[in-house]
This record gives sequence, structure tokens and C-alpha cells, in this order.
Amino acid sequence: MILANISVPLLGFVDTAVVGHLAHPGFLAGTALGSLLVTVMFWLLGFLRMSTTGLVAQASDDEGQQAYVIGQGLLWSCLLAVLILTFQSSLFSGLLLLVDQSNLDTALVSAEQYFSIRVWIAPLALMNIVFAGFYIGRGLTKFVLYGVLLSNSINLVLDILFVPVWGLGVSGVAYATVAAEVGLFVYYGLGISRFLNIKQCVARFSFMPDLQMVKLNTSLFFRSFLLQLCISFLTIYATRFGEVSVAINAILMQFFLFISFSLDGVAFALESLVGKAKGRNNINKLRLYIRTGVIMASGFAVFYIVFYWLLNAQIVALLTDLEQIKSQMDDYVIWIILFPLVSYISFVMDGIFVGLAWSRQMLTSMFIAACVFFMVFMLSKGLLNHGLWLAFSCFMFARGISQTYILVRQYQRL
Repeated sequence: MILANISVPLLGFVDTAVVGHLAHPGFLAGTALGSLLVTVMFWLLGFLRMSTTGLVAQASDDEGQQAYVIGQGLLWSCLLAVLILTFQSSLFSGLLLLVDQSNLDTALVSAEQYFSIRVWIAPLALMNIVFAGFYIGRGLTKFVLYGVLLSNSINLVLDILFVPVWGLGVSGVAYATVAAEVGLFVYYGLGISRFLNIKQCVARFSFMPDLQMVKLNTSLFFRSFLLQLCISFLTIYATRFGEVSVAINAILMQFFLFISFSLDGVAFALESLVGKAKGRNNINKLRLYIRTGVIMASGFAVFYIVFYWLLNAQIVALLTDLEQIKSQMDDYVIWIILFPLVSYISFVMDGIFVGLAWSRQMLTSMFIAACVFFMVFMLSKGLLNHGLWLAFSCFMFARGISQTYILVRQYQRL
């Protein structure tokens, strides 16, 4: 699962590198804005994966219940995709209201190109989220790994073909990502018949929303909303500083995503293992998994601190050759090195909380962290773009500390 997740940010890395070598920083800034809107929508609905994973893991000995859970997840994904497609114009108009358009001539054109292509894959993308939740809950991490590698390979090949070779620019990046989602959907969809009885899935399917899932999803939705609010703020507020600042933040986010997805690999494994241990009431194993997960995540954090310290300049050079961006990146190295230290514990805790189906506790910790984010931002506005990254670093640290506090308080009751 860790290998699968490490490969996920390569999608964004390749997209950023391809666009970052085009002639104007506005192309990279525009891709960042268009991708932001799509990412916010899909990550806001990430509760579909988390709730599916937790409930499937806790029903590890009941295939009928697993079939019911995935049916509910797919129903929700289709309904939400219809809403996204219906209101896509309003969603993009809403983004325009939030950004400072005076400094973004090239970026806004690129953003609209990217979004208008990516948004149409919403139904398959949301169903992929549910499928991933099911497979992770079943502990089928190798199957997920192969799917992610397939998707990433499609995206990589088509990025190179569509942009440098065929010259499709930002649209080519969007088409490549759409093709990758289609390939992943076919792979996940064909796999269901291997691991579940299709007749049983049909028999257990219900158009009536499950109250337990609604309750779980409600807390997870608001948790995802607060998370995306803080992450999106980095890009939206940076538009006040111009296209170069938006492009710089897009590059910095690639460094963060490598850490995020690597540690989410540990978290996803914990979701399945902790959920199964909880479902079988095996407290000793549950506590063992928690301790092991924290140790593994700490090791990854140390690795990334050293890795980024030694190679940050080389990574930036891969992502862009635009001097107006590269000349400013040295000022941001401190944030790159701090990312692993301030964020690693929060990813581990997410995995533990999802496995335990502690959605309310996840919402509580995220609310605390979001309050910290905006308080620090208000106090550091004079630092301009650096103030945003100071606030974000404090946000990630507050997430981990608040989650750890909640877990320690309830540890003896597990």
C-alpha cells in the first residue's frame, strides 16, 4: 500500500513538470487553479472511501454486509456526481469570485480549459474512490497497488505524448488524467467479481440510504470540508501575489503530496488492520498495530527530512525551468524540510481513527486545526506567501497533536 501511494503523487509531479516547462508561469498557475477545483470536489467526497474502508474492515467476516456497504457507496457516488455535473458552471464561477483575477490573465484561461475537461470524469472518479475503499477494507492492498501503477503509467505516457509531442498544452494534461481515471475504473470494476458474489451485491442493494453510513459520512464530510478549506486557501489567497506565487505554491504542494501519499500508505494499512482488530474485538492486536504504525511513520518522516534537505534544488529543477520561479524557491526550502516533521503524526492518526470509525473525533481535531490555521494566518499576514505556509505548517502540527491527545485519552478504553 505504501508503494501504491508513493506512486500517486507522481501523477501530479509529472503534470507539474510538463506544464512547468511551458513558456509562461501562467500555464502552471492555471493548471494549479483548475486542478484545485477538481481536487477539492473529489477530496471533499473522500468520506466515501473512508466510510467504505472502515465499515468493510469491521465486516471482514460478513460478505453480505460488505456487498451492502459497497452498494451504498456506489449509490452515493453516482448521486453526488450528478450534482457536480449539473452545477459545474456555477462551481467554476464560484472559483472566479474567490481569486484575484487582476494578476491572472493566462492562468484563468488555462484553468477553465483544465476544469472543463476534468469535470466530466466525476462519475468514474467517485466510483473509483468507493472501489478503493472496499479493496483497502478487505486488505487487498496488492490489488490496489497494481491499479494505481496502471493508472499512473497511462497518465505518464499520455502526458508526454499529448503535451511535448502533440503540443496540446494544458488540455493535454487534463485529457491524460481523464484517460488514467477510465483505466483505473475498468480495472477496479472487473476486479469486483473476483472478490464478491455479484448476485449477492444485487440482492443486498438498496436505494434507501443507510442511517449508520449517513451519520458516519456527515462527520467525515465536514472534516474533509475543513481540510480542503485550509489547503485551497493556499492557492486562492496566493492569487493576490500574482501568477508566480501561485506557481510556487503548486510546486511546494508537490513536496507535501509526496509525504502525504507515502504516509497515507501507512494510514491505509492501519485502516484495514485496526478495523479488523476492532471488529473481532482483538484489543492486543489493535494496540500493536497502533504502535507499529507510529514507528513506521516516524521512520518515513526522518527519511523525507534528509531527502528534501539534500535534493530539494534538483527536484525543483525537474518541475520547472522558469527562472522567475526557480530564483525564489531558495526562500521556501525551510517549509519543504519542515513538512515531514509537522505532518507525519496526523496521517497515522487518520488511519487509526478511520479503522475505529471515529468520525466525530476526526471532525473535532480538524476543527481545532482549522482554527489554528486561520489564527496563525491573521497574525502572519505581513509575511505574505510565507505567512500562508507558516499557517499551513501549524495546521498540520495541530491536527497531529489534537488527534494524539484524543487517542491517548481513550487508549485504555479500547
